[in-house]
Amino acid sequence: MRQQTAPDLFAPGLFDGTGFYDAFAWYRANDPVSWQQPDGEPEGFWSITKYRDVVSVHRDSTRMSSTKGMRLGSTAAAVGAVANKMLIVSDPPDHTRMKRVFIQPFSNEVLARAEEYVEKVVADVVATALRNPEPDLIRHLERIPTDVICAIMGLPRSDWEWIGKKTTEAFESPSEIQRITANSEIFKYFNDMVGENRRTAANDFISGLTARNDGDPLTDAELVFNLSGILAGGNETTRYTLASLMLQLAEHPDQWHRIVRGEVAPEAATEEGLRWSVPGMHVMRTAVEAVRVGEAEIEPGQRVVTWIGSANRDEEVFDDPDTFDVGRTGNRHLSFGAGRHLCLGSRLARMEITAFLRTLTGMVKSMTLEGEPRYNGSNFTWGLNELPVVLHA
Repeated sequence: MRQQTAPDLFAPGLFDGTGFYDAFAWYRANDPVSWQQPDGEPEGFWSITKYRDVVSVHRDSTRMSSTKGMRLGSTAAAVGAVANKMLIVSDPPDHTRMKRVFIQPFSNEVLARAEEYVEKVVADVVATALRNPEPDLIRHLERIPTDVICAIMGLPRSDWEWIGKKTTEAFESPSEIQRITANSEIFKYFNDMVGENRRTAANDFISGLTARNDGDPLTDAELVFNLSGILAGGNETTRYTLASLMLQLAEHPDQWHRIVRGEVAPEAATEEGLRWSVPGMHVMRTAVEAVRVGEAEIEPGQRVVTWIGSANRDEEVFDDPDTFDVGRTGNRHLSFGAGRHLCLGSRLARMEITAFLRTLTGMVKSMTLEGEPRYNGSNFTWGLNELPVVLHA
């Protein structure tokens, strides 16, 4: 029997698995733009669950602002410290100015030069996973985005393991103090590096960013905050997508065989992996003008939360959305967002995932799930943090 009462999107443990998709389906069908006021929260927000409404919010940079925070649970003081200094919490004209600089390292020309290195890293990771199977495949997968983004950013090889560890702590630690501490350590790391580079110009990546100023140079704070953002964006989300994709292929060997037989291109499977995994579960905006979204009249100052995980399962956009289909066509998922805040690293992420799938088809015969996968329980950066999948040569 279909549930008649509104599900609690903040029920303890809801995001410990995948049960939240049923809650999203209820809201899409019954209350797609709903007012939410979780227990203990000082103020409520509008919850957006349908694809068309999510897109309209993301594309409206005039009436919807990012400067008040882009996630639930963020503190005003923390957001205020980075507002209009960090791409994800900035609006035009600051966002336009900074994005013009930070998009350059992810141009087609730069990524073309990085492709050979990406393939080398992927091949080494797959070979290592076959040679030394661990009870948690993520311990292998996490090397791919970490090694690639660290190499692109020109970070010292000796720091990569520490960077991967701190990035994971900053997002996944159950301790708020540990998350804050990890973020602070990452900020300090880049603050020291930016200061050193002002004197020596030893890091070509940072030097390139400071050279592209169009007469309006980036401040040290803008460099530090956005270097941290690039590291996080290039690390955590790709790892979650790789893990989710591997779980689905292990659970649905027929889908894996479609790729191996060449019936489905790795590029198409990559898009389905991105739609399915949704590492960025929600994004928040704040209305600065009165605006209508769906049937709701949103007032200035009210928060608006778009659920990407729901939009990617919208029945009006995706045929049979609850089925994992590597051959899905017209896959207009929103895992990289939409509008001005479309993810800078989307092309790099696609390159890594596609290279991984292509390498798997040449080196791996099958994969088996040998335990219970576990999710991190976050309603923001959501995904697997334990994946007992073993690869077989």
